[in-house]
Amino acid sequence: MRDQRVARAMPVLAALGKSVCYLALFVGMQVAIMLPESVYIGVLAALGGDVDELYDQLLANTMTYTMISGLLTIAIVIAFYRLRRKPMAEALWLRGVDGATLLTGAALAPALYLIVSGALALLPEAWLESYNEAAAGIDSGTFTGVLAVAVVAPVVEELIFRGLMLNRLSRVMPGWLAAVLSSAAFGVCHGHPVWFAYAFVLGAFFAFLDLRAQSILPSILGHIAFNAISQILSFVPETESGAELTLAMGILLVIAMVAPILNRKGVAALFRRRPRQAALPAPDWDLPTQPGTYEYDPWDE
Repeated sequence: MRDQRVARAMPVLAALGKSVCYLALFVGMQVAIMLPESVYIGVLAALGGDVDELYDQLLANTMTYTMISGLLTIAIVIAFYRLRRKPMAEALWLRGVDGATLLTGAALAPALYLIVSGALALLPEAWLESYNEAAAGIDSGTFTGVLAVAVVAPVVEELIFRGLMLNRLSRVMPGWLAAVLSSAAFGVCHGHPVWFAYAFVLGAFFAFLDLRAQSILPSILGHIAFNAISQILSFVPETESGAELTLAMGILLVIAMVAPILNRKGVAALFRRRPRQAALPAPDWDLPTQPGTYEYDPWDE
């Protein structure tokens, strides 16, 4: 009995261990890219430099570092699986899907953005100020900032948290638990408690989308659309009347209502009941199985 429990636990532990490694790659790359300037600024501050000015300098370069670390992370992941000659569609969950499924995340992104924005608006003012301070530098208004936030960040985050972590975890545990764990890791990487909360919600939504589609392509487009909305709204001028922002949010509300209707086939498929055996199809590898265990061996990657 004990041997059976150990045999069943080993794939789970292996998937968890690999997920930790993927998370370490994601965080470690960001730290490695920012470390030289952080050390430089720390030395200058110790020598009597203007701390506020040095911090502003680091903040101004945050998006550049984010884009560089993201691109390097993507390159490392792809190179790793290329060198090991693993099929990218399976290893990174980059399976092709039909057009309606592919656009589902993007069609629901405007509504999701409005829901998140509404929830943030209900927070206490002190929490919101703290969150805005933590998120300073994201809406930089520069081309590099827009590219980093709206393109690079969504791609690398979906590859790590859904394509690698969720993909591995969902093969050795129930899908809902894999979604919770990967979403929690996604939230933790955003740091601030408020950011954690809404990143967890976004991660759970994207995880649900990917588990239904058995591909991360829909969540990549959905993530890009969500972040792009944030970047576009950052260019709306702030006035005392707030008329411009009100108009922009009104347009977004119309899009949020129309987009799911135009892609109603893909949205309806998310909630369509499927046969139990079709929910998590077995991988292509021809591996021996045991009764009561998942048909997947994380050690074979």
